Amino acid sequence: MAKTSIQSYGAEVHSTPPRTKTFPAGSDAAAALRSARRWVEDQARDFIGKHSLPKNPWEAGAIYAGETGKGSPAEPLAELTVYPSQDEYVFDWDDED
Repeated sequence: MAKTSIQSYGAEVHSTPPRTKTFPAGSDAAAALRSARRWVEDQARDFIGKHSLPKNPWEAGAIYAGETGKGSPAEPLAELTVYPSQDEYVFDWDDED
């Protein structure tokens, strides 16, 4: 049975317009995934700094196996939700890790 390897991760921030970036996996897919997650969080923080966050949770972004764009997979590997809690923002990743 052949093992499927991920060639890249696509990161997307749910802003207007959406922000996307591809992270090649190379020989270290775990490092690429960490970089993609860090980029989504940084972009979300930047967006909040410019626009503030509503009282409701914001589904801020997602990570996909492969590139983002017109052919993005329907199911993300990880999703980031940001919400306020006791005057601070909580960055909550919903994934299998």
